[in-house]
Amino acid sequence: MKKLIFAAAAVAGMGAFALESANVVGYNNTAAGANFNWYAPTFSSVGANTIDINTIQLDDGGIGAVGWGDTMQVVGPLGNASVIYLYYDKSMNPAGEEAGNYWGDAELQPVSVSFDHGDSIAIDNANGLTFDIVNSGEVSTNDVSFAAGANFNWSGNPFPAPININAVQLDDGGIGTVGWGDTMQIVGPLGNASVIYLYYDKSMNPAGEEAGNFWGDAELQPVNVTLQPGSGFAIDNANGLTFDIKIACPY
Repeated sequence: MKKLIFAAAAVAGMGAFALESANVVGYNNTAAGANFNWYAPTFSSVGANTIDINTIQLDDGGIGAVGWGDTMQVVGPLGNASVIYLYYDKSMNPAGEEAGNYWGDAELQPVSVSFDHGDSIAIDNANGLTFDIVNSGEVSTNDVSFAAGANFNWSGNPFPAPININAVQLDDGGIGTVGWGDTMQIVGPLGNASVIYLYYDKSMNPAGEEAGNFWGDAELQPVNVTLQPGSGFAIDNANGLTFDIKIACPY
């Protein structure tokens, strides 16, 4: 983990981005849509390469619309079903010790949960409320790498800067099992269905210009796709192959 100070006040495509101090690098906010919002947090907890659940806040501008049961599901790299956490108004805390809104369990008790840089979350805005998903903390300059599981692997762009789709690579250690049709589906902040991209061995490129494996379309043509900060994606390992999913840091 390194601290990184951005000169820019905003990064294209990610809503708002701002610096608060040299230690807490900044925050961003993304407008929530109705139903599930898939998002990869772009800031880690200060001094760690993990993300505390309470660095994710729902901000309705103080009107009091949120905090009455909005839910978060943390979706780890293996796409396992996970516990559902609920977002509560501070007045809901039985002990009265919460200074602000907080994530808790079904009994209103605050939870202490951390998840990994590169995991994605799904926030369910079932009532179609108007609020921003806000994430604050420290920028990580570490590449992300995790072992893929069978079927869907949920992740996203965990950096507060855009990355090219080819910053996401499937690494089987050079044995040549990947590159024959593994797929990625990009799930935007509003959870919209998206185009499916395929992962190809460089030998599949008709023009022979690719130096390494690449993401392409159904006609084997390389694609030039930008993954915006926080944008979630799912990589389908339908054949249960053994490989790592790696996401290169853009700075």
